[in-house]
Amino acid sequence: MFQMRLRSTHLSLLGVVAALSIGASACLAGTVTHSAALPLSATNWSSSMSFPKFDSSLGCLDSVCFSLSGYVQGVGKFESLDASPATVTMNLQATLTLMRPDATTLVVTIPVAQTVDNVTAFDGVADFGGTSGKTYSALSSSSVDGGCSAAVADRTLFTGTGNIILPCTAAGSSNGSGAGNLILQFNTDASASAQVTYHYSTCATPTKSSSWGTLKALYR
Repeated sequence: MFQMRLRSTHLSLLGVVAALSIGASACLAGTVTHSAALPLSATNWSSSMSFPKFDSSLGCLDSVCFSLSGYVQGVGKFESLDASPATVTMNLQATLTLMRPDATTLVVTIPVAQTVDNVTAFDGVADFGGTSGKTYSALSSSSVDGGCSAAVADRTLFTGTGNIILPCTAAGSSNGSGAGNLILQFNTDASASAQVTYHYSTCATPTKSSSWGTLKALYR
């Protein structure tokens, strides 16, 4: 009889412990996303984007995620001056960077529009055409990159009232290769759009610890 009662008490105590564990682990989680964009304009430009900070009344901020979309378009021209045929590669591209207010980097994306052409030896006319050159008047490309931070410094930086201003730059980084004597010319425009996503959960509430003696007393 004594053994049966002891087993029943043990199972009941396990039930209480399990219930306490479930209550402690249960929490609400959510996300909030804000977007901003900068229009297409000639590189090299420097601007900024404004995003609302995380509202701490929603809960505690667990991490901040960033997504940067870049778009590049423009004109690319080349003329090979080599005395022999060549394979010429051009990359119309821009390096777009989203930063913290202190100018440290959050995320970088580099859209690239690439061309590859086989040309003859220099045809005698540097006109970005003929058999030794070429002109592309409508090159374009896009790219997206992102990342997340759970660092205390970033969670603090992005929490509060009002907006946070994030600098954004677009540097023309077009290039070409393939001939030892090569004329290149680029006209590059770029635009950017970004998203800041806040991942949050219910703030942990300190609870009074329960000892084995306290739990056992419930069954006396």
